[in-house]
Amino acid sequence: MRKRTGDFGHLKLILAFLFISVVLPNVVKAFDSSAAGALGSFEANETGIKLCAQIDAGPEDALHFRVSNNQGYSTDLVVANNSCAHIDTEAATYTIKQRALQEYSLTSVTGGTVSADNTPFIATASGQYTIIYSAHYAPKSYLHSFGYTVTKNSATAMDIHFDANGGTGTMNDQRFGINASQALTANAFTRADYAFSGWNTAADGSGTSYANGQSVSFANGGKTTLYAQWLSLRATDVVARQANILGNYQVDFTRIASASGSEYTRNGNGVNKYTENGEDIYYYRGQVNNNNVIWADICWKIVRTTSGGGTKIIYNGSPSIINGVKQCNATGTAAQISYNGTSNFKFNNNHDSPADVGYMYGDRIVLKSFETDARDYVFSNDVSRNGNSYELDVSDGQFISGTWEEQRLTAASRYHYFCTDGSATCDNTKIGYITNFEGSFSGRLIEYLEVGGYDDIEAVKAAMFTNTTDSNAKQTIENWFEQNNLDGHIAGTRNYEDDLEDSIYCNDRSFYAGALNSKDSSAYLDSDSFKIVEQEDSVFGARGRNSVKNAEGNYEPMLECPNIRDAFTKDAANGNGKLKHKVGLITLDELTMAGNLYESWTGVTYESYLYSGIVQHSITPNSFHGGTIARVVNYYAYSSDNGYTDTGFGLRPMVSLKAGTVFADNGADGTTTNPYIVE
Repeated sequence: MRKRTGDFGHLKLILAFLFISVVLPNVVKAFDSSAAGALGSFEANETGIKLCAQIDAGPEDALHFRVSNNQGYSTDLVVANNSCAHIDTEAATYTIKQRALQEYSLTSVTGGTVSADNTPFIATASGQYTIIYSAHYAPKSYLHSFGYTVTKNSATAMDIHFDANGGTGTMNDQRFGINASQALTANAFTRADYAFSGWNTAADGSGTSYANGQSVSFANGGKTTLYAQWLSLRATDVVARQANILGNYQVDFTRIASASGSEYTRNGNGVNKYTENGEDIYYYRGQVNNNNVIWADICWKIVRTTSGGGTKIIYNGSPSIINGVKQCNATGTAAQISYNGTSNFKFNNNHDSPADVGYMYGDRIVLKSFETDARDYVFSNDVSRNGNSYELDVSDGQFISGTWEEQRLTAASRYHYFCTDGSATCDNTKIGYITNFEGSFSGRLIEYLEVGGYDDIEAVKAAMFTNTTDSNAKQTIENWFEQNNLDGHIAGTRNYEDDLEDSIYCNDRSFYAGALNSKDSSAYLDSDSFKIVEQEDSVFGARGRNSVKNAEGNYEPMLECPNIRDAFTKDAANGNGKLKHKVGLITLDELTMAGNLYESWTGVTYESYLYSGIVQHSITPNSFHGGTIARVVNYYAYSSDNGYTDTGFGLRPMVSLKAGTVFADNGADGTTTNPYIVE
């Protein structure tokens, strides 16, 4: 017995030693938060939630939880004593609730803080979170039904990464607390020829936008990239951005462009689209105030873009300086050039030859007129020269013989050549060519052309329209260009002409109607009645396009030039190569597109941005009338009309900025008080 008692006593000593050295430290460890933290330790590169359980007493060997998130995830977990369940996380809001009749208390949380008021627990895909619950089984009169919710430390809830999105430079990531408002880091990226316009969660700007330095807050954690947004400062891109084209809109060119935003102006910016040879061209129309530019320290207004990617601009005076800021608000004579002390210029010195409508011209052949009598004439639509004589083609169907009184309409519309001596052969003082006819049968006026040594009227037209002599308008504009040193002829100064595209300035001397056009075009389609009526004038092409309606009841302005002869450029590779400098005048087609109507002086208000209060010359020929009057198109206020070539009016030069021309990144909006500035 003693021996057995002794053995039992010895066993008790051994058990006591084991309890002190092994069991007791483990019990103490269960309540040591630092020791408990090791329970949910992570392997290298491991992420997620470690949900751990510790049970200090009682019959249970596991704790029960329900875990869910706001992305649709939900699961029930049974976590064994002194072990952890691993949950792969995504960027979401998680909730952890107790699900058994056990009394759990939160022992420790790594990576978050504790609350019991349903504050969201924000997790990221890359976060590491250890959550340890312990069961003590202390007697309670209630059960936890709300559960515990944990939230990530507010100092590290959201990471913002800034992407240059085509720009250059570096920016550090920025951290935000959940629902904690702070300003986004100011942009430090740059991009050549672009202005920074803010941030967006999508590179293409289709996501959520934020302004530079905007105060923001985030309700969810995770990592978000903000992409820099850029606005091109290239002139053509600026115009296209303003256009905001909505569908296939057809401008009614027979109506004045009224106030911005109206149906005839197209949209609030006053910018429309025209397609030429598959290229989109944008032009301003109506009373707009977002097309002002300073180039070469001179004010200009944008008229349109070009198919070559350039931007055509028209002179608008010198900048005024108000409170140290350059502005463009010239009107009247201040909006047109002055040269040699005057701002009133003739297009040419005469108006009695079709040659006088030329921006350049050749032989000045004067059309003469005389009264007819009742004797017979021989008319034909073909003629040949034989030495000093001219022979009319009088084969069947090629001639009529009769008095002008009897045959006026037929002769003027089909048979333009005639001999004044009643025969089919006449010398060069007797050969005539009908250029127009009177509108009434009582008319006795007939015009004839003293052909001289030319074979036929086509040779006469070619001689008159050969580009050998500069018009007054061309000389004045090119002299003004040099006077302002835009060609850089002064040593050590900038050559502004290098900024310019060699664009076409069209002096369209093709014919639309009248005897100088063709043998069958002495009549035209009336704009209102759509009936063929007699054409008294010889009308040039642009006037026809812009004053005669098409089948849809609209005008048809165009930006192409019908022939190389009239396409004025500096380089012959681009046009006729007859300009001394890359500068010209606006055309009637461009005036129509801008909102200036042809011959519409009543019942409308001044709505075109081209209105300056002064009559201006365009480069467009208008008509030749009555054997004595050559006209070009002039414009004033909202409308365009004709004026004698030797009447003095204003000149507003036009240039075309090259493709890729950049405006300064100074926040300009193109208004008169904040014009774009070419760098």
